[in-house]
Amino acid sequence: MRALTVLLLALAAVLGGVLAYRTYAPAALHGSALNTPHALSRVALIRDDGQPANLADSGGKRRLIFFGYTRCPDVCPATLGVLARAWDTLDAEQKSKLEVQLVSVDPAFDRPAVLRHYLNAFSSAFRGFTGTQTDIQAAEKSLYMYAARGGTPGTLIHGDGVALIDEHSRFVRVYDNQAVTAGELAADLPKLLR
Repeated sequence: MRALTVLLLALAAVLGGVLAYRTYAPAALHGSALNTPHALSRVALIRDDGQPANLADSGGKRRLIFFGYTRCPDVCPATLGVLARAWDTLDAEQKSKLEVQLVSVDPAFDRPAVLRHYLNAFSSAFRGFTGTQTDIQAAEKSLYMYAARGGTPGTLIHGDGVALIDEHSRFVRVYDNQAVTAGELAADLPKLLR
C-alpha cells in the first residue's frame, strides 16, 4: 500500500509539473526566425507625409514591414486588412511599441499622397514608404523580398511576407502570407511586444 501511495504522489507531481509548464512556459512563436538577425541597410525612402526617411531607422519601435502597392488587386488589401484587425486588438501600450509599414514596389505610381490615402482605408496609424526604383530594390534586398516588374502596367508580382524588425532595426522574423491570413502573426503580437 505504501508503494502505491508513493507512486501516486510521484505521478501527481509529474502531472502538476507538466500543467505548470504548459501554463507558464512561453508559447512558441509562429513564422520563421532568422538564424542570424541582421541590421537593415541604410536606404533612403520617402514617407507618406512627404518627409525623408531611412529603412534602418526604427525610432525605438518594432516594425512589421510589408512590400506591396496600392493597385494590388488581392494580396495587399487582404494582408493589410488582417494587419488592421490585429492592430485593433492591441492596447495603447502595445501600439506605442509597434509600427506597421507598407513599402511600395510601384514607386512611379505610389507617391506619398497616394500611399496615405490608401493606408487610411486600413488604419491611419500605418505608414507608407516610397522612393526611387533603385532605393526600393535595395530595401527589398535588405529584407530578402522581391518584386517582378514589367508586363501589364499596374500589375506586379511581389513577395507576400511580413517582416518583423526589432527595436534595434534588426530583421529577426518573417511571416509568410499563410501565417498572416491564418492569424498566427496576430496571435504572436502580444508576445512580440512584451
